Amino acid sequence: MNLSLYEQETIVNFNEEEATANVYTHNRALRRKLDKLAQERPQECVVARVSHEGRAADYTIPKGWVRIYPPRTAAPLTEEQKQRRREQLASIRKG
Repeated sequence: MNLSLYEQETIVNFNEEEATANVYTHNRALRRKLDKLAQERPQECVVARVSHEGRAADYTIPKGWVRIYPPRTAAPLTEEQKQRRREQLASIRKG
């Protein structure tokens, strides 16, 4: 059965009581990452089910692995801000 791109979804589901989250995904990159984690850390990441002729999978992962990373800034940095960051990085690299 062929699903449209719109139907090929990723769903992350968890509740406040349990320590795990369920991830259902068609996304190939995410599936590769989760499959690798399932091999490396089988106590933490479990492949619960593979469906749609191997094109989708359900995983159980620790809820703490679920993160949302917004962009650092919505507006471009000014030249002054860029220079300040360059100086900070240089000072960190010097030790």
